[in-house]
Amino acid sequence: MRMSKVIATPIVTLFLLLIPAVLRAGGPAFIAGSGFNAGVEGQPLVWANATVEYYTDQGDLSPILTNAQADALVANAITPWMTAPGVGLTITQAGHLAEDVTGSNIQLTDGAITAPVDIASSATATPLGIVYDYDGTVTDELLGEGAGALEDCFTNAVYGGPDNFAASGNIIHGLAVINGVCASDNSQLPDVEYRLVRVLARILGLGWSQANINVLTNTPPPTADDYAGFPVMHFADPISCVPITKCYPNPAIPKLDDVTALAALYPSAGGNPQSMGGLWGGVYFTTAAGNAAQMMQGVNVVARMMVNGQPSRQYVVASVSGYSFVGNAGNIITGYVDANGLRFDRFGSSNIEEEGIYNLGQLVIPNGQTDVEYQLSVEALDPRWSAGVGPYAQMQVAPSGSFSPVVVTIVGGNTTERDILMVGSEIAQSHPGSGSTYQKPAPLPQEGGWGSWIAGYGAADFFEFNAQANRTASVAVTALDESGNATELKLQPVIGIWELSDQNGNPAPAQTPSAFNSTTFGMTRLDAHFSATEPFRVGVADYRGDGRPDYFYQASVLYSDSVTPARLGLSGGVTTLKGIGFKQGLTVSAAGNNGVVLTESATTMQVSLPSAPTDGTATVEVKDPTSGSFSQMIGALTYGAASTDLLQLLQGTESATPVGAQAASPIRVRATASDGVTPVNGATIAWSSTNGIEFSVCGNSSACSVLTDASGEASTWVTPTAVGPGTITAGLAPASYSPAQTQQTTLVGTETLTDLAAIAPTNWIAKGATLPVPLTVEALSSGVPQANVGIKYTVVNGTAALSSSTAITNAAGLASISAQITSISATVQVSACVTPANAPCQTFTLFAVPSSSLTLAAVGGNVQVVPTGKPFQPLVMRVTDGSSADNPVMGVNVTFTTTLERNPQGRSGAPVLLGTSQTQVVTGPDGLSTITPTVGSFGPCDALIVVTAGNATAQFDLENVDPILAETPAINLFWKGFGQEIGNSGVRVSAN
Repeated sequence: MRMSKVIATPIVTLFLLLIPAVLRAGGPAFIAGSGFNAGVEGQPLVWANATVEYYTDQGDLSPILTNAQADALVANAITPWMTAPGVGLTITQAGHLAEDVTGSNIQLTDGAITAPVDIASSATATPLGIVYDYDGTVTDELLGEGAGALEDCFTNAVYGGPDNFAASGNIIHGLAVINGVCASDNSQLPDVEYRLVRVLARILGLGWSQANINVLTNTPPPTADDYAGFPVMHFADPISCVPITKCYPNPAIPKLDDVTALAALYPSAGGNPQSMGGLWGGVYFTTAAGNAAQMMQGVNVVARMMVNGQPSRQYVVASVSGYSFVGNAGNIITGYVDANGLRFDRFGSSNIEEEGIYNLGQLVIPNGQTDVEYQLSVEALDPRWSAGVGPYAQMQVAPSGSFSPVVVTIVGGNTTERDILMVGSEIAQSHPGSGSTYQKPAPLPQEGGWGSWIAGYGAADFFEFNAQANRTASVAVTALDESGNATELKLQPVIGIWELSDQNGNPAPAQTPSAFNSTTFGMTRLDAHFSATEPFRVGVADYRGDGRPDYFYQASVLYSDSVTPARLGLSGGVTTLKGIGFKQGLTVSAAGNNGVVLTESATTMQVSLPSAPTDGTATVEVKDPTSGSFSQMIGALTYGAASTDLLQLLQGTESATPVGAQAASPIRVRATASDGVTPVNGATIAWSSTNGIEFSVCGNSSACSVLTDASGEASTWVTPTAVGPGTITAGLAPASYSPAQTQQTTLVGTETLTDLAAIAPTNWIAKGATLPVPLTVEALSSGVPQANVGIKYTVVNGTAALSSSTAITNAAGLASISAQITSISATVQVSACVTPANAPCQTFTLFAVPSSSLTLAAVGGNVQVVPTGKPFQPLVMRVTDGSSADNPVMGVNVTFTTTLERNPQGRSGAPVLLGTSQTQVVTGPDGLSTITPTVGSFGPCDALIVVTAGNATAQFDLENVDPILAETPAINLFWKGFGQEIGNSGVRVSAN
């Protein structure tokens, strides 16, 4: 057989026949929009001059249908449309295609379809091509491998549609494919003919319709009249309808609704022999006073002839309000063009006066009558069985309000206008987004939640807020119906975020490409990452660019901005988060571990964060387990040591020490921030040594890791276990940083037959203090403790009363007395010598420290927030001498003054004083003083603690708070004046 030239056609062009550009109501399937010449917008797209010429394939259709028989099948499917009453349409077979179209001359390669030139969308000389796909291979190529098989005949027996439109407003090419696999048995032919009738109607420009939907829903069970009025151009069939006659009698015969719609597209020049009258109008929202307001799209308007005083189920015609209006124009957030760069509004009128218009066409009047009554009613389009009907095709919107059916008299030759007012369909009230624009967004409610609606076609809400770099936020929007319940049959919310400085109006860099991307019913959620610190704009719009008074939504922004303090010890602690949209039920984690929320408001949370395994930065995440919304502060919290921290050696010089004896002084280091002053709490200090030196803090082993206290300090006593020098190393978080900050010192171990070591021979005592000071020595021989060794103690400087001048070592080699110090004012020294030789000797030195030199540092428990009923942890303070080594001072009277206050809600106004108490604690050799605060029965309240030691003071605010109760059911505050949000995809994008 002769083959014509083949051309490569972009796949999107041919696929227009598979996925219609726009789906409309019973009436026109296609309405001209921005993609057509000026003056054409809003007009139905039809074949010019009501004339269609078609060309059929040269080959046979199937083993039982020759080419001629297939042509007859096509002619039979065309006849009901062409001969319908009042339809002036000429459809003729002008010949055959130049080839037998098969899978061998239609091929899909690298995204492009190669097809015979005379069936391409540009082949206007053969305006309607009808392909006989004998073996299903054409279908396999066009729809995918296996699509032409017998099991897919329900959907793929016949397919096609218009695939080219003239800018002047006409259909100029279409294609239909009949799958011969589905016509290989006589029992299949009724189904093929039924589907061919429907595809041909689409090619003629006829839209889908809904009338007598109970035929599909079975509510109520359909009668014979329901079937008689059920349009051929209903949108979908139950998959169980095989054969089709199992579900509908006479399925391929157009009904009154079909004929009326086609006659409106192609009216007969000679008119209809039967008398007719027109009926059209608008569907409107209403104000509180019941007056017409904005037009309402997407309402199925149904006219039923009154027969014997009852609305007929057979004589029924339907039209969807806004049938000619643009159903999806795109929006400012996701853009106004589709994936192929074509404008969404290329079909459908953008004239706002068409937004709610319905047109039932010319309604028939029974023979012999000049007028007739029709009942006019409204109904929702079924989102399942009528998903593709009307301007909201595939995204149906439930009507709002109500309309009681009315009876309208239709007079032959006249057209009646009847508007429909949907009572109780509008709520007039300002909202947080009122008046906001892209250029001038409204301030984002600080509570992070608001209720609003997108009212007015093309409207959107815009809000402004500030965000920091390395933060994320979730914006969640839930569409609501009139009762405040989540729905997916109203607003199709999309969300976008721009930098506020971005004024170009392009689609948002951070956006939800479609509505309802979350697992929560009715919710759209945007998860955005901020890479700059600046103001941002968040927008909420309808995906279609639509806007109506019933497009209610509830929105929430969850954003965590700061954490204070931004540093915790590795053991965790209490910190305060600032942000937007905090509420009950949120979880907070750091480094992947959950903390405990202690207090919360819309903008502030106090959280007890858990420990971390290693020093370094961590991400803090606030999450809403209900909606999935979350906000991260990436690297905002530092656990323990930071990479820029410093390590100072406070005390490390040691004299030679006998093997087996504790060195005279502890090794002390301090971790500070890079300023060299700010202490670092809870940082890892890794102790290690050579030559067998043991650390008391390590359980007398030669290596371990400990954490610094609140003053940044870590200390340990050291003991040599071998003769000779050994190196002591303190490393700051070496597992996290390389190279790590380190400090080193040397300890020399000695060994003789008679050695004497003093235990803690140096102490600092508050000037004027009176107290006993223990003086302990250890006697050793070649590193082994010696018992029964005599020790003589002598005051060699200053004044002290010794409890005894002599002592004998015990089995552990230890001997001890006490020196009673009375009102110390100067340095006291006491020698201890082995008798009878008075050698070797050691000296104890007690320094007097004036109160003016004393300093206070918190060691632990200085930051606490506990629920009522839970005890505070001890507050531990260290008093030091103010030197660069910060030596601990004993004998200091430390005063703790505790004031209990209860702050009013919101911490505004004067606090209520509940009581005051005072406690004094004397420091020990380690300079520490400790109290355990309590609020008794006064909680919840604040414990304000002022600590004084000499001239040094420090103040702390410990909080005893109400416990967070279990989350209560959400209240829909949208319906209480837009107070707060009731409570998200995740698209991760950067807004640069």
